Amino acid sequence: MTDTPAHSPASADLDGPVLDYLVNGGSHVFLTGRAGTGKTTLTRALLERLGPSAAVLAPTGVAAMQAGGQTLHAFFRLPPRLVEPSDIRRLRNARAVKALKTLVIDEISMVRADMMWAIDASLRLNRESSEPFGGVRMIVVGDLSQLPPVVRDEEAGYLEMAYGGPFFFHPPAFRDAGFSMLELTKVHRQADPDFVQILNAVRTGELTREEGAVLNTRVTGRSGLEASATHVVLTPTNEAAFRINAQRLDALPGKPELIEGKTSGQFDQRIMPTDDPLILKRGARVMLLRNDPGGRWVNGSLGEVVGFAEAGVMVKIGEEVHRIEPVQWDRHAYSYDPAAKSLKKETVGSFTQLPLRLAWAMTIHKAQGLTLDRVYLDLPGRLFAHGQAYVALSRARTLEGMELSRPLRPSDIIVDQRIFDVKSYCDSAPARLEG
Repeated sequence: MTDTPAHSPASADLDGPVLDYLVNGGSHVFLTGRAGTGKTTLTRALLERLGPSAAVLAPTGVAAMQAGGQTLHAFFRLPPRLVEPSDIRRLRNARAVKALKTLVIDEISMVRADMMWAIDASLRLNRESSEPFGGVRMIVVGDLSQLPPVVRDEEAGYLEMAYGGPFFFHPPAFRDAGFSMLELTKVHRQADPDFVQILNAVRTGELTREEGAVLNTRVTGRSGLEASATHVVLTPTNEAAFRINAQRLDALPGKPELIEGKTSGQFDQRIMPTDDPLILKRGARVMLLRNDPGGRWVNGSLGEVVGFAEAGVMVKIGEEVHRIEPVQWDRHAYSYDPAAKSLKKETVGSFTQLPLRLAWAMTIHKAQGLTLDRVYLDLPGRLFAHGQAYVALSRARTLEGMELSRPLRPSDIIVDQRIFDVKSYCDSAPARLEG
């Protein structure tokens, strides 16, 4: 069984008015769009064009590594808890902060109100400027209908009282800065307009009875373990995904191979993209975790282990067998380059391992950004987080390629209606662009 994710939007799409505006426009921008509209591809093209005058930050270590940047907490030296005014201080990397012209924040939906307030306060202090965000142009990227900020019960009341809510757009600095909202509308992942419409209804929490009935025709009655023979199983919990992968691996004949990775410098085990050691057998279904420079596979392609070589693993992808060799993931930090008088991105840690992970099952969270031909959604008693149903369902390329373990219920479609307030916090109605 193989799956090849849809390719990113063609490069021609990225040479048009959207990218030009992001590079040359003067206003702060909230770049958004549904799953599969090309936000990641566009962000990468933007960073290439902006060069050393820009930094890319993200709220988590995994997101920062995928974006090729640094975490917000590390760059601004902020604690991993509710941020308070006493946490804002002059930074050792103040010269790097002063050299910053554009700050790109990826996965902005996960950034809480207190963090957004702290970014503004720290930039003002360290750049010695009273302008919003210290005069730095802000480009924030993400989909509020997907990953929400993590808010503990005891923090919710404070965020509501202090900022008016938990989301990144709630602090006054966001409205004072005058953000424009750009919404990408062309979906590259799904081609069926009826399926796209159903997914959009799940995204907004407006699924009709008829649309729900269409989704529920995909209930098969198979268990997750049964379905994992033909489909990638998406489940809300790490425990369920680990159990299915372990059972499938154990059922294969032969001796398992333990492949050790190599870590150097500062590289937290929690952000490792795959297991260390990685345990594989012949016949194991695996997912590729890096794009092939030659275009033979992409991040998210599925394959089957067919053999082991001295310098890698032989994996059948489609009808061809390829040698997959170890690659290096880097962890970055920004500093100041006095010679160039600009930002400098340095590698502070690395992890080297085969770019593979077992792929009979994975969590909905880890499937973020992937496109899969055959998906089985393993639903527990109920889904338990805002946007979880949308993220899971929108991984499927087609309705026919999707299975459900049980019928979806209205209580599974959890949407925090406050996310739609973002339009009123922006300067004007969103520009809806095909990109």
